[in-house]
Amino acid sequence: MGDTLRKIILCVLGAVAVVLSGCSNDETFAFTPTDSVATPRVVPGGSSVAFHYVRNSGTATWKRYEVRLAILWQEEGGNGGILELEKETKPGELARFIGYLAGPAQPGLHTLRGRLEVKELPFGDPVELKIEVTCSDGVFCNGEERFADGKCVPAAAPSCDDSTACTVDTCDEKAKSCQHTATGECAACLAGPTCTPDCTGKACGDDGCGSECGVCASGQACAQAIFQCKPETQAGTCRSPLALLAEGVPLIGDRTIEGNTSDGIHQVVPSCNRTSTAVESVYTFTTTQRLGLEARVSGYDTVLHLRKKRTGDGAADCLDDAAAKTIACSDDSSPPGDYGSRITVALDPGTYYLIVDGFDAAQFGAFSLKVRFAAEGCVPKCDGVYCGGSDGCGGNCGVCDDGQACVRGRCLPSPCTPACDGKECGDDGCGGQCGSCPGEKLCVLATGLCQSFPACDHMKPSCAPGCGESEFCGTDCVCHPVAAPLPDLVVDAKRLKDEILFDNVYVTENSCARVEECVTGTGNRRVLRFSVEAINQGFATMTVPPPADRPDLFTFSPCHGHFHFSGFASYALLDTQGKTVLNGRKQAYCMEDTQRVVDGPSVQCSKEFNCDNQGIQRGWSDLYGNTLDCQWLDITDVPPGQYQIQVTLNPSRALQELTLDNNTAAVPVTIPPP
Repeated sequence: MGDTLRKIILCVLGAVAVVLSGCSNDETFAFTPTDSVATPRVVPGGSSVAFHYVRNSGTATWKRYEVRLAILWQEEGGNGGILELEKETKPGELARFIGYLAGPAQPGLHTLRGRLEVKELPFGDPVELKIEVTCSDGVFCNGEERFADGKCVPAAAPSCDDSTACTVDTCDEKAKSCQHTATGECAACLAGPTCTPDCTGKACGDDGCGSECGVCASGQACAQAIFQCKPETQAGTCRSPLALLAEGVPLIGDRTIEGNTSDGIHQVVPSCNRTSTAVESVYTFTTTQRLGLEARVSGYDTVLHLRKKRTGDGAADCLDDAAAKTIACSDDSSPPGDYGSRITVALDPGTYYLIVDGFDAAQFGAFSLKVRFAAEGCVPKCDGVYCGGSDGCGGNCGVCDDGQACVRGRCLPSPCTPACDGKECGDDGCGGQCGSCPGEKLCVLATGLCQSFPACDHMKPSCAPGCGESEFCGTDCVCHPVAAPLPDLVVDAKRLKDEILFDNVYVTENSCARVEECVTGTGNRRVLRFSVEAINQGFATMTVPPPADRPDLFTFSPCHGHFHFSGFASYALLDTQGKTVLNGRKQAYCMEDTQRVVDGPSVQCSKEFNCDNQGIQRGWSDLYGNTLDCQWLDITDVPPGQYQIQVTLNPSRALQELTLDNNTAAVPVTIPPP
């Protein structure tokens, strides 16, 4: 071995290689991995340009043809290769390596390993590269290309053609989205092949075909649950609110109010569910001292919000839907669970309006409203706890009914006999489990039996047996016709940008946010809230099997008391260079129709899906408002500055879509000092 080669080897030390000429201690080769700007595409079984980025974190300037990235592709059908440094890169600069790679025939997201080399000597730890093996050319408006019959073939029609003669279809390549503008008689939804309005016995309200049965006279509004016009001054409205408590009854303590919104009218929109058209009941109370309030309402899918009298016209303040005028708002909380809602807030002296509302127009009926007022502004802290324990204000978090006992914060029958006959797994009805499933088997709650489910690698899907002629293997490991109409999820970037707010939440060990790992600590946490609206702009409904049949696709939330679809979306905070600062930890997603966002004869008038039957219809969206639990990023330890919020729908690829190219949106955000 010559002296020169020996000197080179001695200069390569672990993750850093010093400059080769003279081994100066002042110049070193080192790099920092970065989040790649985009995932390179490689044609199945072919060769395409690929690239990768890292940051030069050493002190030496990288020169072309001296520094390179050697690809060590270990998957079957893939070949190694070299990505050359595109241009000279100084310390601190972003380096781009580019070259040709030959990929395997199987479409999907493949992971490669590579190593950086200086004059063919490796330095630093191995790097990981993501390569998308796909037929797609990345152009949205020309339709998606599929891998079928062993080759890449085009889809039958452009992406945005909805095959409806009376709509004007336009395609936005930059946003990778479609717009369908309905014209003339076509500008309404359709409740079937033909739609016959039904206004029998209805003075107002929905006719079932996207129109109204009538308009109420001045001074009246529609009681949508009974389709009749009612005075705007009837009891339970902003102009004539109900007394929360009878005259002379002190506020401090626990109170239960039974009510019913069936004959209520819709006048206000809750800030935590801006799409709600539900009828409501309005209560009022006045305090002359600083108090803490916890209010819970249950009975149907409720929304609970609180407004304050700020001027001489209290009715106008109650009717003011501006988000800034709302003191507190809740859509789903635990307790009370089962789609009930809870607010907790400290109140200054004044007059307030407590409004029992619904998630949408279909939600109304009998409800139970429980309120707890505590002295000196103490806010009860019972998140995730239904009974027992301390509320932090001298009381407990609830008392169980006769015949029940409080077990780990839940009311259960007492005495309680576990019900496990014929069950291998699942809830025993007494706070325990009937058993656990072995190995990779999962519990099917509908039967109480353990069952295996076919595994699907959604990143590199395969279909067995193979697909037929003119079919492609989808990310769901199911064969689909090349020209099949498919759903297509996109993020409403405007809503994401417009509905950002900063908040502080108090988290205990029992809080749902802590149980579901939405925060990284307890106590006061600073969170960045934002709304996410997932729009199905495709040509088919996004559906999933019920949780009882496919537990592998869902996670049961004990806190919220219902199933959540796993991996529906992912959230991240990025720096201005696109590097991930932190990942969101929201796990609770319930796919449902929130609002219709597209007009036309192929879009249904009424919602079909909810948390018990999950999915999103064509032309509808699913909205996660910024006041929901975990609809945030925990920025407690993030310094102020310029960042980006990134939202990706269907990141696990478990749902087959028209394309995955438009599932991500990112908007800028400035985090101010605390």
